[in-house]
Amino acid sequence: MDAELNAAEKIELNKQYNDSLKKFDLATCEALAVSQSIGVQMAEPHLGHSTYVFARLCNHAIATISAAPRSRWVRADFEQWDFGVAAGHIRAIVEGYLLFLYIVEEPESQEEWSARINVMYLNDCIRRIKMLSNIGADEGVEGLQQQAEELREKLNINPWFQTLVPQVKKRCLSGDNLMIPTRDEMLVRAGWEKKTFYAYWDLLSQYAHVLPISFFRMEPNGRGTGLENDTDKGYLSTMLDLCADTMVKATDLMATAFPDTAAARQGLKSKFDPGPRSNRPVPPKPKRKKHR
Repeated sequence: MDAELNAAEKIELNKQYNDSLKKFDLATCEALAVSQSIGVQMAEPHLGHSTYVFARLCNHAIATISAAPRSRWVRADFEQWDFGVAAGHIRAIVEGYLLFLYIVEEPESQEEWSARINVMYLNDCIRRIKMLSNIGADEGVEGLQQQAEELREKLNINPWFQTLVPQVKKRCLSGDNLMIPTRDEMLVRAGWEKKTFYAYWDLLSQYAHVLPISFFRMEPNGRGTGLENDTDKGYLSTMLDLCADTMVKATDLMATAFPDTAAARQGLKSKFDPGPRSNRPVPPKPKRKKHR
């Protein structure tokens, strides 16, 4: 969005942003209400694990809606119109949704689920080993290395895992991959068009990592300064729309998995805590004692 907008286009963009913000607000409210309504209950392992990823999506949604200008979720005496305030959290929602889909999908067998979750556990082990090694905390590395080998052994004797093609097995056993499918394969499952996804992904990454696109075209009193401007407003509007659609899809899957949570979806009137005052559950009034 580099061309200067005329007055009518500015009005339309302003309306579009307000609509996108409200749409994402509603999606966030319903997601939080469903997440908190699940509570503690028995569930299949893949559903139990998916609730944790869903909770992380909700937390990033809260961070995004709290950072967005004109949000009712925060009170401030100024607005920060910079796409960078939310880019990292938006990227986390998009990326986290792919992992959520991977986990929430019902496995065809116990062996399939074991393979899927153990690949994720192995990736976690390898990342922890690298992190601890980099900070010199070597005392915790040996136990993790042993755990990683045990996970590889489990995968190597898993009948379902053994049906995978050799290059996929090699990639998974290295511990470098979080999921068995590639990201492109998960994009198909998510119903996201590949080129569009990577265009959004690259833009989000530029702002999340302070790469050139995020600062080469900064304008005095405009784009990239935090003051209200058409470029950042357009980026925010587009991504709030994307996040709203993503959170709705994730919430639909959670409500299907836990049907008793469906009633919690009350749009902007959904109840959850913490959150805006109007969304907090109203505590029951204490019963008055009857005087004799």
